[in-house]
Amino acid sequence: MKLIRMYIVFGLLLIVMGCGGSGTPVSVNYAPELSNQYGLGLIGADTINSAGYTGSGIKVAVVDTGIDSSHAEFSGRTIYGKTFVGSAYGSDSAGHGTHVASIIGANKDAAGMRGVAYNATLYDYRVGVSGSSLTGVNTDSKRAIVFNQHVTDDIKVSNNSWGTATKIGSYSQSWLRSNFSNSISSLRSAQQNGTVFVWAAGNDGYLDASRESGLPYRVSELANEWLTVVAVGSNLQETAYTNRCGNAKSFCVTAPGGGDDASVDGIYAAQANGTYVRYKGTSMAAPHVSGVVATTMEQFPSLTGAQIVTRIKDTAVYTGLKGYGVSGCTSSTCTTAQMEAIFGHGLISSAASTSLISSAGYSIDGKVYSGNNLNVSAKKLYVVSGLSTSTREAIGNARTAVFDSFDGATFNVPAKEVFDTVSHPKLSTIGYARNQPNSTSETLTSQSYGLRHINTDKFNLYMTSSSDPVSLAAASLWGDEAGFMPKPSFVSPNLTNQVEIAMLDGNYLALRPFAQYSSNDDISLSGYGMNVSLTPNKNLTFYGTIASSEGDFNLGATAASTPVSQGFKSIDLGANIAFSESLGLMVRSSLNKLEDTGAGTNYWGMNGTSFSQAVLGLQVDLKGPKFTIGAYQPSQYNSGNMSLLMASGRNSDGQVSYQNSSFDIKDEATFGAFVSASIPFSYKDSNYGDIDVSFQQSPYDHSKIGRASLSLNYTF
Repeated sequence: MKLIRMYIVFGLLLIVMGCGGSGTPVSVNYAPELSNQYGLGLIGADTINSAGYTGSGIKVAVVDTGIDSSHAEFSGRTIYGKTFVGSAYGSDSAGHGTHVASIIGANKDAAGMRGVAYNATLYDYRVGVSGSSLTGVNTDSKRAIVFNQHVTDDIKVSNNSWGTATKIGSYSQSWLRSNFSNSISSLRSAQQNGTVFVWAAGNDGYLDASRESGLPYRVSELANEWLTVVAVGSNLQETAYTNRCGNAKSFCVTAPGGGDDASVDGIYAAQANGTYVRYKGTSMAAPHVSGVVATTMEQFPSLTGAQIVTRIKDTAVYTGLKGYGVSGCTSSTCTTAQMEAIFGHGLISSAASTSLISSAGYSIDGKVYSGNNLNVSAKKLYVVSGLSTSTREAIGNARTAVFDSFDGATFNVPAKEVFDTVSHPKLSTIGYARNQPNSTSETLTSQSYGLRHINTDKFNLYMTSSSDPVSLAAASLWGDEAGFMPKPSFVSPNLTNQVEIAMLDGNYLALRPFAQYSSNDDISLSGYGMNVSLTPNKNLTFYGTIASSEGDFNLGATAASTPVSQGFKSIDLGANIAFSESLGLMVRSSLNKLEDTGAGTNYWGMNGTSFSQAVLGLQVDLKGPKFTIGAYQPSQYNSGNMSLLMASGRNSDGQVSYQNSSFDIKDEATFGAFVSASIPFSYKDSNYGDIDVSFQQSPYDHSKIGRASLSLNYTF
């Protein structure tokens, strides 16, 4: 048993020294440690590192000649491990293991070189003291002990830059299962515990992978958590020394391992005894892949080892790869089968393996709705209306999870990529704007039909069926005298029933308690209140309404949100001031306080939240038709905070986890103009009702009409 042959260039080693001092901190230049490492660029390691994924928390075992833990590239790090050859781990007399380990996890320290996964937790599994004989893995039983240690230490990535000068195609399945029975069993146990095995294909120039690296070709149960690696130089050309994928093509990939002339194109990395050297070999290609496996695992902790391997294989490419020699294969001159035989799936890319492969899905209720690309037309989640611009921006900048429909990989993205946090819902509701149009127009129409039956002077029944939001209100008392003002609502009830009793109905003071019930698919609302009017003189009238309601309100993020038990209390105050018989001023304001509720997986939670609305208008009475023109503030939250349980990820079983995101509600004045008209219809001095028409300017885009409504009311 021996290490895969490595080619060493001995020469003058460049020792980089520096000096320190005190004073103003300066930015650190990390370019020197990258200048000699073309391999990091070829596999996109710099991209994934810049995104914050550095192998942190991932245990990587280096099955090799040891790791020189005293080397500066491992300074400040704890190297764990176990020796299987009698010598202490944490040392390396041969240098091969140190070189391999540094490619995986050397420090990012602006000196020397850098590993692909420089924050990974390294384990030194020392199985030999020289490259010619690895006595720690030279029998089936010894190999089983090493692989069982992977389970004990909970290793997630195992780098194996060793093997024999053999070809997997030369061995039968029966021979391998008989002679490697213990190894196979322990390998599979480690895989089931979450270990991905990475193997160097061999340095004998064969058309097939070595026996060790190609084992899954004959032992198929090992294939899913296994990667065999062939080598290319800096020019992406197949080297003379590398074994090809051959029979291992289905689980084989390509990575930089150094060109045929190591002195100019070798992989620059740490050597034992504190030095650096350039080596070439598939031994150097394999740790590049191990580092990518570690960073990919860090980004996608919910994916299984098999899913990690699949992502790496499926994102590898043939672009730029060339077979050995002048007329070597390329993706444009050779068939796919020919490229697979040499390069397997192709050159790995950490940037591609850690990116969205297919389309993104989302979750709001424990289920994952996948296959929806993140674009405006496909957005399914909406914030509640009535929020200020700053609050909506805060929600949009919060992080939420989306899932790759390819394999369920979790990506944490700004919520604005999923939620519609920019455009205001078109309905003047405080809750979810269901059936929101996809068009950019804010124009909506609504129709309402009302029926008022007066039994006596003391009893009043008012019923309405409306597509316009309706809430607790005493329409009979406020009516047109209070002017136009849309009432807040959490949904759009299809039917509202209100009963009002006149306890006191004098010329100067009126007290009218009322009760109301409304219901549709989204809401069941009941409430009660008191309407008050005070007229100290004929030119001045004060109005007031105090109401309390309870019911199931839809404060959800989608139309499928589950309504939650909620209530609110409201107070309306207003006044009519008559300057003459035909001209007057109307002012009205409403303050509503929501009772607290907790956030659910698909609805917004409120805490100490209030919302308000206001209207100011000039009224003109033409002895029949009445007109009002003025400005209004739509229903808008102005205090408290809201929260939503946003998806944060999911485990390997598919269970979605959530995190509570809380947002302070910022007050922001928003106004729009309106004009309304009430045209009575009468016969022989008897009034039978009126027609109400109104137009509202959108408060969010003053160039558009926010609502146009028509209401027909009958009285008899």
